Amino acid sequence: MKIDYASDLHFNHWMLWTQNQNKWERNTRALTNRLIENGSEEVLILAGDFSEWNCQALWILEEVAKKYERVYFTYGNHDLYLLSRTQKKKYEDSLGRIKELAREASKINNVVPLIKSVDEYKGKIFAGDMMFYLPQNEGWDFFRYQSNDSNYISLKGFSKKGMVRKMWQDSMDWYATLEETDIDVFVSHVPPVHSPFSQNDPNTCYMTKVPFINAKHWICGHDHLQCEFTKAGVHFHMNAIGYPVQYSWNSRVNYIPPYDIDPQKIFDVKTFEI
Repeated sequence: MKIDYASDLHFNHWMLWTQNQNKWERNTRALTNRLIENGSEEVLILAGDFSEWNCQALWILEEVAKKYERVYFTYGNHDLYLLSRTQKKKYEDSLGRIKELAREASKINNVVPLIKSVDEYKGKIFAGDMMFYLPQNEGWDFFRYQSNDSNYISLKGFSKKGMVRKMWQDSMDWYATLEETDIDVFVSHVPPVHSPFSQNDPNTCYMTKVPFINAKHWICGHDHLQCEFTKAGVHFHMNAIGYPVQYSWNSRVNYIPPYDIDPQKIFDVKTFEI
């Protein structure tokens, strides 16, 4: 089975919101096809951070579903953002936005949300969730003063700290139920380990420690890295597309491990086989 994967699409940065919705949709779909043009057409996995707008995320999913037999996705922290008064009124809180995304995406043929869920396809077991992080020590300062998550993610009835703890605990409680499950591919937005290719020190807002890993392959994002590595017998796959400013600065190498890579291949799905 060939599995294509990508994360951190951030398409709202590539195709900015505009009142000309037809143009915005047309350009979003065109960019999606550019992303998958070299894909395998079998299984595609998107590990979160589509856009700050659900409609744009759904255009992406509709488009990739035309090519792939099966599309799995989970959500990222940016998919929880509420930027406008209209969004806040419509969804009430960030989980309301995710519920809508999962509900509408499930109506698309071949698309399966992995949100605290497990699915079997062609004899392979796929599981996934966003796997919200829990800051530790100085991580709370980063969350409060540097991360936009503290400004744009909210959970009705909870403080900012309470929201983070609640979402982290929900992920951990669900993950604990998988201990006896033999998983072929796990999908999360937040990685469970610190990448050896990262040029940054470990940050608890960019990693979710888990008590066990029983997946053969783990696809994740959040770190804006493009790399593959193995830890404790688990194959980790990261293919973050990131922000266009990273390309225009010609500083994308800061997000990529020090090996040769064709810059024309950065905006592309990556593939592995199981």
